[in-house]
Amino acid sequence: MVKSAVSFLARGRHLPAWDIRYQVYCSGFRQYTRMLFPLTSDKDIDTMDFGKIHDTIQASQMPPTTVPREIGIFRELSICVADVNIDCDAIRGVGLAERPLLSLIESERKNSGSRTLAYDLITPWSACEQVGIGLDTTTKAALEPSPLTPNERVVLFLHGGSYVLGNPIAYREPVGHLAHYTLLRTFVIDYRLAPRHPFPAQLHDALIGFNFLLAQGFKPQNIVLAGDSAGGHLCLDLLLLLRHAGSDQHKFAGLMLISPLPSFTLHGDSLASNGDHDYLVNLPMTSPNMPLRLFYRPGAKYNSDYKQELKDQMLSPSNGSLAEFPPTIIQCGTAELLLDDIRKLYNKLKLDNPDTNIVFEEYPEMVHVFHRFLFRPESKQAYEALQTFVQSI
Repeated sequence: MVKSAVSFLARGRHLPAWDIRYQVYCSGFRQYTRMLFPLTSDKDIDTMDFGKIHDTIQASQMPPTTVPREIGIFRELSICVADVNIDCDAIRGVGLAERPLLSLIESERKNSGSRTLAYDLITPWSACEQVGIGLDTTTKAALEPSPLTPNERVVLFLHGGSYVLGNPIAYREPVGHLAHYTLLRTFVIDYRLAPRHPFPAQLHDALIGFNFLLAQGFKPQNIVLAGDSAGGHLCLDLLLLLRHAGSDQHKFAGLMLISPLPSFTLHGDSLASNGDHDYLVNLPMTSPNMPLRLFYRPGAKYNSDYKQELKDQMLSPSNGSLAEFPPTIIQCGTAELLLDDIRKLYNKLKLDNPDTNIVFEEYPEMVHVFHRFLFRPESKQAYEALQTFVQSI
């Protein structure tokens, strides 16, 4: 951090809009990424202990945050996985995810309901006002996972972290702001992380979270699905899975994608051109220690078969139809690595949903998930745009 501050004073800003605080944070996060994911090669796979890698990553988790009291309140809850029904027949034929997903479901059933899935319920005061709950009281109803009104809208939020990091605790402050601006109670699922729990364990947990909301009385058309980074990718996967099921369950009220991971086959020029700006590091797929490979079949060699599998729609959503998607907003920064590939995702969504409101916003000189930098005016502008979007759907 000190070195980054000295560099700012000696060499100036990386980009014109950056102040010293923003630049130091970005430099620090970039160093953190390089430390956490050192480069390796397929020659090292046989000696790599992926359980130990998982524990090392978790020991360096994102710092905890909290929901500011002036914004709202939250409650830690959990779902008994055995109580949530999943239709296995609806999963058959869903491509690369089918076999491992069915295996995970069968494993849960054999374990006789021993697992719980934690989640946060964040209730902003603005949502309380909507249903007549006074700001000076914390009622039990406001923190219960059941509809406050017959048609209450809520957000199902899937956090980012490259599928190897992140949890609801780390996201309480930024998601608290999201809930505050959208006036919606927000459920944040603590899905399992790789490499100990590789693909599609995260999709399994997202599906459990969604089915749980339905069981509580929420309707798909009253749920806004949202996610940042890898959580945005998980939102796309959940939508594709529900659409495949052949019911109307994929017809959410809306979709909010914040700097989403758009694909596992990234080719955009911004991977290189923004490499000196974004705190994300463009780690090569040839390294088995890079997050995407820790997520999908950790320990597998990066050969022609593996490369072909990465093209499957459940890993690279734009490689298939994205039709029947709900109204969507995508936000990203022009200084982020994924910029060009996020643009491709937007163009594909727009092409496949010509009669649906698909909004795309680029924020000049902002990096990946800049919303977390709450001291930046662009963060507030982005949350206000999400508020406008939710009010329009």
